[in-house]
Formats: sequence, C-alpha cells, structure tokens
Amino acid sequence: MKPKNDKTYLFNRLIGEGWFVSEKEALPWIMSGKVLVDDRQVLSGKERIPADGAIRVKEYYKKKYVNKGGLKLQKALSDFGVDPQGKVALDCGASTGGFTDCLLQHGAKLVYAVDAGHGMLAGKLLINDKVVNMENTNISDGLLKNLDPRPELATLDLSYLSLKTGVMECRDIMKGSGIIVALIKPIVEVASATIKRNGQVNQRGLIIHVLDDLCGFFVDNSFDITGLTHSPIRGNNGALEYFACLRMGDGPRASINNSYRSLYDGMISESFALGSFDKNNIAQI
Repeated sequence: MKPKNDKTYLFNRLIGEGWFVSEKEALPWIMSGKVLVDDRQVLSGKERIPADGAIRVKEYYKKKYVNKGGLKLQKALSDFGVDPQGKVALDCGASTGGFTDCLLQHGAKLVYAVDAGHGMLAGKLLINDKVVNMENTNISDGLLKNLDPRPELATLDLSYLSLKTGVMECRDIMKGSGIIVALIKPIVEVASATIKRNGQVNQRGLIIHVLDDLCGFFVDNSFDITGLTHSPIRGNNGALEYFACLRMGDGPRASINNSYRSLYDGMISESFALGSFDKNNIAQI
C-alpha cells in the first residue's frame, strides 16, 4: 500500500488504470477540464497528483458513444445475438445518435438516422458518409417506404409514440423482412395521464402490464419475438427500460412467442437492482 503522500503523474494514473490507452487520447479530455482528482479540475497530464486520489472523468461514457443510448443498445445486441456487421440499418428516434453510433461501431455499412427533431445529430455522425441524416422526418413519412437500399435492421427509441405504431411503420419500411430491436419505455406506453405526469412507472405490476400488452400485440400482428432483456442503465428520471427483439420474414429463428411471460420475473428483478446512471463511472463502459 502506497503512503498517502505518494504522488504520480496524472497521465500515469489515467493510462495505468485503463481510462485511456495513450497520452494523446487523454489530452483532449484533460484540456477541456473533464478530468477531476478529488473533485479538483486538473488541466495538465504532467501534474503530479495523489497516488490514491479519486479520479472522475466527466461524461466518460461519451468516450464510447455520443450518448448513453449506445450503451443501452450494445447490451441488447449482445443479449439478442444480433450482428449489424454489413447490414443497412434504420435508427428511428435517433436524437444525438447513440444507437446510430453503436450500429456503426458494430459494423453496419449504412444507417438512416431518422428523427422528427432538427439539429440534434452529433457532429461526428453528421460527417460520417455511412450516415444518412433524416432529421425533420416522422417514422410515418412516406419517403421512408422507398429507401434504397432497404433497411435490414431497425432500432427504435421513441419518446412520444407507442411501439405499437412504431413497429408497424418499420414493417412497412422494411417490406416485412428483417430484425427490429425496440426500446420499451413504460412511460410512453401507459395510458394514465397521472402516471405520465408524475413519472412513477417503476412499479412491477405496471411494467408487467406494459410488457404483456406490447408482446401480445407483437404476436397478434405476426411478429416473432426472439428475445426480451432489460436496459443496462436507467432512462431519464431513473425510469426502468427494456428491449424486445422482433424478426420478420423467412428464415430460422428461435421464437419465444409462447414463453415470453416466463422471462418477466428475472428480467424485472435485475432491472430493479440497477443503480442510478453515473455518467462519470468507468465501470459502465
């Protein structure tokens, strides 16, 4: 154990503890004031800091993806065994582009980033020639029905529209063939105006009701549910979120249409065990 008065260079701590792989990678974060030691901003990698000082890096999750949505989708792709490699993808509700960024980093050859808003997509994605920025575009917009090349994989992160509408629109866009990975936000799906207003959606009974209602809808409309999982981090205001994987068209797939309810208890219990999202926590990358 090092004595408390031992000091070392900030660069040494950041690289030795795995925050960054090189001084070059760490430097922009230091220069922008995002590295703190014992809650004090350190602006030089060559400053000597306590060997046992507590390091925080503001918004460290952005080292991986442009927003925390990328961390969510990363787990869903892994849990569902969905590989975007070489696929044309559709990201509905792209916002700043966390899902888009994740799809690209997992090998997607093209991503249509669709959002009803304007001016939100992160700069690094705007200049990426594998991204088609489709801002000011609703998921029901007719032009999405004629995309060429056609999407083979769709992701949905919708803030104001039920997935019941979203997946049906995606099926039309994708001409009834492909994979949909949809983020389930109970607060969007509940009918109660009171619950929507106070945001109190983290109730087991309510979550089960939302999952059952959506999954029943998927099955009734001839989607094959091939997986359910929980998001690895909470959403806004600590809301618990989940993912469904749906497949359409021909080809072998392990449907859980007759057994999805058996996943609820374990999945929901795991989600309740999640702490609040700490955007400065290295463990979440």
